[in-house]
Amino acid sequence: MVRLALEPLEHEHVAELLAALDGRPPDPSRSARIHRRSGGNPLFVEVLRDADEAAAADLRTLLLDRISGLPCPALEVMESLAVAGAELTDELLHEITTMPEESLATVLNDLVGRELVVAGQAGYAVRHDLIREAVYASLLPTKQRRMHARYARALASRAPDGAALAEHWAAAGEFARALPVAWRAAERAGRQNAYDEQLHLLDLVLTRWTQVADPLHLIGADRAAVLERAAAAAFAAGKSAAGIAHSTAALDMLDAAVDPHRVARLLGLRGRMQNRTDGGGASDLERAITLVPPGGSDASDALRSRLLSALGFVGVVAHHPDKVRHQAAEALRLAERLADDRLRAPALLIVAEIDGAAGELESARSTFGEARRIAEAVGDEHTFLTTFQWEADVIEASGQYAQAADMAHAGQQAAERLGQARSRGSMLVAARAFPLTFLGRWDEALMVVQDALTEDPPPLYAAYLWLAAADIARCRGETSRFETLLRQLTEFARHTLGATEAKAVLALQRIAWALDQGDPGLADRILGEYLTPPPAWPPHHLLRLAVLGARVQRARRTSAPRNRQVAHQTTERLADLDRMVASVRPTTPTLTAYRVTFHATATSASLPAWDRAAAAWRDLGNRYETAAVLTDAASTALATNNRPGARSRFRESHAIATDLGAEPLLARIDDLIDRGRLGDAATAPARNVFDLTPRELDVLRLLARGRSNPQIAEDLFITTNTVATHVTRILTKLGVATRTEAASRAHQAGLFDTRRH
Repeated sequence: MVRLALEPLEHEHVAELLAALDGRPPDPSRSARIHRRSGGNPLFVEVLRDADEAAAADLRTLLLDRISGLPCPALEVMESLAVAGAELTDELLHEITTMPEESLATVLNDLVGRELVVAGQAGYAVRHDLIREAVYASLLPTKQRRMHARYARALASRAPDGAALAEHWAAAGEFARALPVAWRAAERAGRQNAYDEQLHLLDLVLTRWTQVADPLHLIGADRAAVLERAAAAAFAAGKSAAGIAHSTAALDMLDAAVDPHRVARLLGLRGRMQNRTDGGGASDLERAITLVPPGGSDASDALRSRLLSALGFVGVVAHHPDKVRHQAAEALRLAERLADDRLRAPALLIVAEIDGAAGELESARSTFGEARRIAEAVGDEHTFLTTFQWEADVIEASGQYAQAADMAHAGQQAAERLGQARSRGSMLVAARAFPLTFLGRWDEALMVVQDALTEDPPPLYAAYLWLAAADIARCRGETSRFETLLRQLTEFARHTLGATEAKAVLALQRIAWALDQGDPGLADRILGEYLTPPPAWPPHHLLRLAVLGARVQRARRTSAPRNRQVAHQTTERLADLDRMVASVRPTTPTLTAYRVTFHATATSASLPAWDRAAAAWRDLGNRYETAAVLTDAASTALATNNRPGARSRFRESHAIATDLGAEPLLARIDDLIDRGRLGDAATAPARNVFDLTPRELDVLRLLARGRSNPQIAEDLFITTNTVATHVTRILTKLGVATRTEAASRAHQAGLFDTRRH
């Protein structure tokens, strides 16, 4: 007999198992929770999937069966480890169990051999959380309290301000001892950027507040101060719902007439968290500003500047540029007068975003850099991380997708370092995922989105992550996945008052999906919801709406070519869309690309107009839009009996769509080729007239997907120097100067063998 030591399942494998059992993609936060509690044990994964409150007793019985036959010393060690809830050193475990060292070592070796206990670097722990929870629950409450008190006494001399000591005193029922330790431990956790732990400890203080005689004397702060600090910790931890509840409770205890500045600070904090939840929060911030009129003390002006910047932040998210400009100007003026860098950084952030929205890329990037340097120097983590996100958005709008993804990735890494992966980090992942999607790096985008969703981000941030995943699912024709995400997003939108931009992207996805499903009537009804009056959306979403709207009208005319009523309706609709396009100033290459695409689509333009639109998207590196517009261009060529022109354009669009795995677009291309009787020649690769070697073709294919030299080196198992040499030779042979031009030339020449078999 051979004994096989099976390694525990990783999180991704647990997610795959849950998907197979449930018949649908699992919720990432749920799969992460089940992975943690099961320890990667497949049996426990299945048990946890099916377990609910009614099944809890049966689950506990199943788990306790694994330890029911243990000798008393082993059972005592299991109980001690279960009460500890964390790894224990040999020294501490010896003190708690009072066993002789040799006997304890024998028992531990036996438990490790039975795979009930695991030996880690810091000591020993129960192998699976489920077993630990079952053992703990089997202890009588009196024994639990007694053992927790024993731990607390042992820890008191080792870590007098530790979170574990506070937890054990609280579990022992010694709340007067627990509160001061928890208060000090929370302060230390905040200094270490451990905001989840800080919030947990402050919640412990609040929960046990009424169970001690004089809590204010014990910790040296009143309940409102604890609530205020808990709200700030929740903000940093990305737990907006808890932060809103804490700040509201604190506000209920305060009087604005007595302490206007304290109330203003709490209103500002609550407003910012409300903004994370649903895009709102402006009313709280506006009220806060009225409590701090201009011309007061330096402290008053400093608070006013901070609140104005926060309101400007909300205004940027809600796309109210005129209001934001005035707020940023006053905030910066106050900051400069006070010579306070803590105030200058957030004000400069708003100024940079305004410049970026106006298309002033160089000025915006310079100001973003200045705001980031100042924020990092003064420890303003929120502003520091937001500079990465907003600068990435501005870079993306300029069409520099790879740079935008890199900027957002740098911010994501900084957020993880600062303990803000759930809050700012998740939004930075969204800022990274969208440009990756445009570049056609869909698998990479999905990977980072799924990782971020396991962190259980705030609702608004989760919505943006779902939107990125939904766009890819729709383009790939993954119906079940898209419809699941659409339901989640619709539910979010139904219960959310603000979130203008997220709702805009959702509307665009609904229109595109209806069009993909061959229902232009439904697509037009959805479109009509957003045209009277035109929505207050960001410019690029307005122009994307116009392009989709033009495609919808063309589909309606095609489906009813002799229907005069439809012809009249589509003419009116296109006129509305044309007015909307005319209202948007094309300040970035992306806006220009949407604009020329709209005119080509809306006017049944000639082939050169379509080629200009395709070139605009190709120059940006947006692969899916390039393929979609090329398909329309090829269709136009067919309509004018330009069969060679249709073949060359179909060849390029087919190559891109195949590489992306964009099945609905591929199906449309194949259908047009069949109806045009173009045959395989339309999708067959062109002869390699540039004399590229097989390895150079490999490098060129990855280069065309937007991969960097280090990424190409990793994919092909060669050095970055070798990649650089190949790239230089490729550019020379293709007669181009840049990587973008090389990718464009390769697709035009049909160099990639992408025929489907």
